Amino acid sequence: METFTYRGKTLDFRSITGTVLDTSTRSETHISGGGGGGYIGPKGGHIDDISIRSHNTTLQEFWIKTEDGMEKSVNISGTSIPLRAGQRITLIAAEQKGRNEGWYASVINHNANQFSFICDGASLNNLMKLEVFPKYFLFIGFALWLALAVALRDGGLAAFFAIMTMGIFAINKNLRIKRLISSLNAHIEKVSQPFLQRG
Repeated sequence: METFTYRGKTLDFRSITGTVLDTSTRSETHISGGGGGGYIGPKGGHIDDISIRSHNTTLQEFWIKTEDGMEKSVNISGTSIPLRAGQRITLIAAEQKGRNEGWYASVINHNANQFSFICDGASLNNLMKLEVFPKYFLFIGFALWLALAVALRDGGLAAFFAIMTMGIFAINKNLRIKRLISSLNAHIEKVSQPFLQRG
């Protein structure tokens, strides 16, 4: 299957075809919060507001029997793929060369003649760190400002040049990330297409 190369990093794509034996979907709710502190004394006090946030994550598990007779469990999160027992599917997985981990990128349901993303270009980029902002982006900006301030002996002018430089860098980085995501999505569809046509 055709590989995807980006700036010296290569993604290998492989396929697994089998029949769905069973499928189940569940939702997990994650709750986090903070606040609620304060002080109450003899002369009064205050209590801070409590803030509570929650978000749901969809988890799907299905079992397939591969063409060589092996049974395999597949777990995906963040999305739900319409599947039912007895349907024949092909999973396309992406793996970065030199790393022992991979992710399912798409699934082709042969009975429904349907293609679905499991992990699209944006998700694969985040997982594989092909093109991301530097971890210490703000620190780099501060270091640049400091170096310019020392060199130019003017904090205001140094801030202007540092902001302009980091802004141009951020815009270019964003454009590269968007182009990469678009290319990855196109590649996933391209390697999936022959299986969709195969039926």
